Amino acid sequence: MVTANSQADGAVTTLIDELLSEQRTLTAVDRFSRHHDQNGHSQGSLYQALLPAAAPGPGEQYAFQVDLDACSGCKACVAGCHSLNGLDDNETWREVGLLVGGPASARREPGDRLKTELHHVTSACHHCVDPGCLNGCPVKAYDKDPATGIVRHLDDQCIGCQYCVMKCPYEVPKYSSTLGIVRKCDMCVNRLSAGEAPACVQSCPNGAIAITVVKQKDVRAQFRRNDECLNHNDEGNPTDTKPNGSSGLRDYLGIRASSLVIPKFLADAPDPAITLPTTRYLSKQSPSGLVAGDHHTPRLDHPHWPLIVMLLSTQAAAGLFLAATVVPSPMLALAGFGLLNLGLLAAPLHLGRPLKAWRAFLGWRTSWLSREIIAFNILAGAAAFAVTAAWLPLLAQKFAVLATVLRSYPSWLPSLENLQGPAMGIAAVIGLGSVFVSAMVYIDTKRSFWSPRHAFGAFFGTMLLLGSTFAAVVFAWQGRPDLARWFAVAAVLVRTVLFSWRRWEIGRAFNDPASPVHLNARAIRELLPWTPPVRLSLFIASTVFGSLAIADLAHTAMIWASAAAVTTLASEIVVRYVFFRAGAGKKMPGGIA
Repeated sequence: MVTANSQADGAVTTLIDELLSEQRTLTAVDRFSRHHDQNGHSQGSLYQALLPAAAPGPGEQYAFQVDLDACSGCKACVAGCHSLNGLDDNETWREVGLLVGGPASARREPGDRLKTELHHVTSACHHCVDPGCLNGCPVKAYDKDPATGIVRHLDDQCIGCQYCVMKCPYEVPKYSSTLGIVRKCDMCVNRLSAGEAPACVQSCPNGAIAITVVKQKDVRAQFRRNDECLNHNDEGNPTDTKPNGSSGLRDYLGIRASSLVIPKFLADAPDPAITLPTTRYLSKQSPSGLVAGDHHTPRLDHPHWPLIVMLLSTQAAAGLFLAATVVPSPMLALAGFGLLNLGLLAAPLHLGRPLKAWRAFLGWRTSWLSREIIAFNILAGAAAFAVTAAWLPLLAQKFAVLATVLRSYPSWLPSLENLQGPAMGIAAVIGLGSVFVSAMVYIDTKRSFWSPRHAFGAFFGTMLLLGSTFAAVVFAWQGRPDLARWFAVAAVLVRTVLFSWRRWEIGRAFNDPASPVHLNARAIRELLPWTPPVRLSLFIASTVFGSLAIADLAHTAMIWASAAAVTTLASEIVVRYVFFRAGAGKKMPGGIA
């Protein structure tokens, strides 16, 4: 039965008219809710269009597929992922960002606003073909399933070193301070294996997220060979590709998937050649001219204070071992050994599970972090032997009991005395190699601010600076002013060159928007504005103190050398703090979404 309502203007509106009017005002969420209610809760039929028809075959794997035109930025996928996986309050495995801009042909007409494009971007783990998190993990806490290609994190193996966070260009792994480990998206593998959609896929009201199957060789060819990305079928013929069909939920919601094109990867995203991500972002529009919503926004990263202590201590130790090969000195060897152990003791404080640090050598085949740990442990053994060879003969001369013991082994003492020089040389060589490996830990992340030029220059520069500065202090307090003077001169020269180079690098990058480290330089100037003047003040102070140590007025070289060492160390702490805080690399598009 049809009823009618009279309005003030005399027009008659039927119930059908009201229903049609209401239908036109429904949002995608309203349509989804009604469709869900009308069709019951049969998840298999409702989300069939968003799941692949068959499991991956040999050389294939599961992958996310995102329709950029359908994503509205509602973050229902974020909420669904958070709820289903029981994440911490501040922990997210899926994020929503923003791409803005427009085609180069867009132009402003008189009286018109500039036409621009806007895409919301939902992203999670890309389950890369060559995952950086897996390659960098020192304890093998990651596994790439050979059948599905899904990259899973093994929580019980993790030691919480967070190196995978640095290695992943997309910042996918998230550290949980509550658990002391890293966790990440696993594509809801348990649900997927049961034929159910992952939480993000099921939560999206627009059906913008789907699960598809990709060929790993195609991903390698697309990114590593720098080929143009074309939609193609198995025979390689170009074709319009729809995300697993266009029936069911997608058709009901009015989402048209025809004429979608696959971009190279995603505009303004990290270089996909680094890890070979498998996520496919689709759009009917060309991605040219789009940039991330936070493209021009500098940001800061974690300071990692235990790593600052570890790096400065080990590099200073390597510098002292090198100085001891130039001028043999038991005190230099002992000072280097002490600093080395300080650094090794500080390193586990960075871990969420330090009691499992002993497993960190397992990933030595692929992880530079494992190689760093192995290198410094070898250095510790070589340094211990060098210190023993340098000090045992001296102690035997001062302590009668020790001399008596050593006389019962007449071949030991001469042998140790003869091995002092070679042992110190071996420790110095291993120290140089350890600093090299330390730099590679950060270079291997492919972050622009940690490029080979910056990392090698910073690490070896610090090694030479702290080694010569501390050597000057040791010789000054030993009453050997000539040697203290020469090392103080070396420290002034290295300090001047290093400071000038660092200042020039940051200044050039800040003034050049095209520089790959422009945002890093802006982060230093805008978000850490106190660091440049502090570094300048410490440079001036340490140079003045070093010059006074060289002059040795009234035999006060030990005082001025010590002051120069304190201010130099403080300056290098600031430098290494900036190294971590301003070292953030490019990430997935963000911004207010």
